Amino acid sequence: MRNQIILVFFILLAALRLSADDGNNTPINIQHQSPGNHSEHYIPADMPIVYFDSEAMEIIIEAEGYADYYVVEVISMVSGQTLIYTQIDGYGDTIDVSSLPDAYYQIIITSSNNNVFEGTFLIE
Repeated sequence: MRNQIILVFFILLAALRLSADDGNNTPINIQHQSPGNHSEHYIPADMPIVYFDSEAMEIIIEAEGYADYYVVEVISMVSGQTLIYTQIDGYGDTIDVSSLPDAYYQIIITSSNNNVFEGTFLIE
């Protein structure tokens, strides 16, 4: 029964993410980086939904206010350098990435609750 509830939750989450996509926004699949070696993985309430808007050249971070703030890092996967480091509100914000060249990037989002979420995106 518990596995069925978890499956339904993931299906609903995926449906919500797809319905929020307006065509220019590409979802960035972020993963919660849980500390330690746990047999069960949970999704924290402060996990944001993240998109890359290729037309506006922005990262869109949507959150529900379960964290006071998020620290966002955008790292070049070529050089390993942090190119953007900023703090946003716990309800989300947009981050301008128009100054970044075409390449693959890693995004690391750390909530004020010390939950870490990582994903990758491509600017082309």
